[in-house]
Amino acid sequence: MNRRAVLTIAASCVMGLTLFAGSASTQQPSDIEAIKAAHQAFYTALSAKDAKAMEAVWANKPYVTNIGPTAETIAVGYANAVTEYWPATFDLFSQIDVSPLSIAHIQVGEKLASVVGTESVVLLRKGGGEPLEFEALVTNVFEEDGDRWLMISHQAQTVKK
Repeated sequence: MNRRAVLTIAASCVMGLTLFAGSASTQQPSDIEAIKAAHQAFYTALSAKDAKAMEAVWANKPYVTNIGPTAETIAVGYANAVTEYWPATFDLFSQIDVSPLSIAHIQVGEKLASVVGTESVVLLRKGGGEPLEFEALVTNVFEEDGDRWLMISHQAQTVKK
C-alpha cells in the first residue's frame, strides 16, 4: 500500500471517529477556545523544540498516532508517537518554525475534537544547507481529559506545488 493510500485511510478513520464522538450541536464557545489553545500549545512546543512541553500536549494513551509530513510510517502509541518521535525529530534540526496558517474547520464532539487546516513549516538541518520551507495540510485530533483537551493524533501532509 502506498503512502498516499495509508494517509487517506488514516485521515478517514480519524474524521470518522470525530464525527462519531458527537454532533456539532454540542459545540460550546468555551470548547472551541480550549481546543484552539491546545492546538496552539502543540505549535508552541514544536517550534521551541521542547520535548517536555510536547509531552504535556499529548494524551498518554496507547492509541495516539503521529504522522509527520515526511513520515514513511505511522507512529502509534505514546512512546513511539511522542517520547521517541519528537526528541528524534528535534535532534535533526537546529531550528524548527511551524505555525498554523489557517483553520478550515473545527469539529467538537462530546469527548473528541478535530482541527483541520494548514501550517507553514521552515526547518534548518543541523548539518547546514538551505532551509526546508513548505506548507502542509494538517489534522489534529484532541480528546477531552477532565478540563483539558489533549492531542491523540497529528497528521501533516506536504502541499504539492
